[in-house]
Amino acid sequence: MVSGTHAREADRMRSRSRVLVLVNPLASERHPGLAIALATAASELDLLMPRGVNAGLQFRAAAEMVETGVDAVVVCGGDGTVAAGLALTAGTGIPLGIVPAGTGNDFARAARIERSDPAGSLARLLDGLRDGALRTCTVDALRMSVVTRESGASNVWVANSANIGFDALVNARANTYRHLPVTGRYLVALLRELPAFRPARFRISRDDQPPRDRTATLICVQNGPWIGGGIPLAPSADPRSGTAVLSTVDRIPRLVLAALFPLIYLRAHRLLTPLCQHRIERARITVPSGVPVYSDGEEILPGSQDGAEVEIAVVPGAVRLIQGLPDRQPPCGASWRNE
Repeated sequence: MVSGTHAREADRMRSRSRVLVLVNPLASERHPGLAIALATAASELDLLMPRGVNAGLQFRAAAEMVETGVDAVVVCGGDGTVAAGLALTAGTGIPLGIVPAGTGNDFARAARIERSDPAGSLARLLDGLRDGALRTCTVDALRMSVVTRESGASNVWVANSANIGFDALVNARANTYRHLPVTGRYLVALLRELPAFRPARFRISRDDQPPRDRTATLICVQNGPWIGGGIPLAPSADPRSGTAVLSTVDRIPRLVLAALFPLIYLRAHRLLTPLCQHRIERARITVPSGVPVYSDGEEILPGSQDGAEVEIAVVPGAVRLIQGLPDRQPPCGASWRNE
């Protein structure tokens, strides 16, 4: 016979929420308070913590855990970690909580999620999951397909932006300057990449428009307004609109290219006549040999590859995003689709 105390404990254990928590190892190093918040919550929640010697193994372990059934997924890191959270939850209805603990955190900016206190944000989020005191809203995601002759087809979820050309090269170099502040590393990387850069010839089509060949410096498809840790390349982009913003920059002199991002910082877009922007639901891009493709700060296609066919599509309302505690301003904003 099971005693009343043991029966109540068994009922409590069965009623505990199962929460998968994916933490970028770099975020753990920068913010030791994350481990304290997790240890505190472990007595009240069934926390699943995927392990792995690298990000790929960690993600595969996380995907297997999601298959067994979880009540929520929480990710702690930057835009790349957020994209992993999207890949785990998009289209499933599983709520996704984001704790910005990276360097760029551009999607968190777009979703108006508090970025100043990762450990405190994680503790409050886990408390809310324990108490059932959280609300959710639906946000869009981007689905990117990359087809190469060498590797065939691959698909990735994009949280904030897909970057092709000069911006991807700058992103790659900026990732090596981790000792600098995020905006500083982006500008230093820009200046270092500038001397050897050459624009490339792309074939681009958007929605139902016929494809057009054009020589471009960079191509960027954005779900949110910012790239590179706060550069407002596409101020009108909104991950609740059902559309993305396609930005292209035509061939321009190096001096103008050097001034491009400082002018964007100053929101002087009207002065940038080589910059063209369109709202889209889908874009198809033929990427020539030697041009890299990045998304959310992570390499998708190295510049050494022999070209690719890239398709990027908006998936409206793909993700059920946890807003926050009801007594705090919801990160999604009052006009977002609430559930």
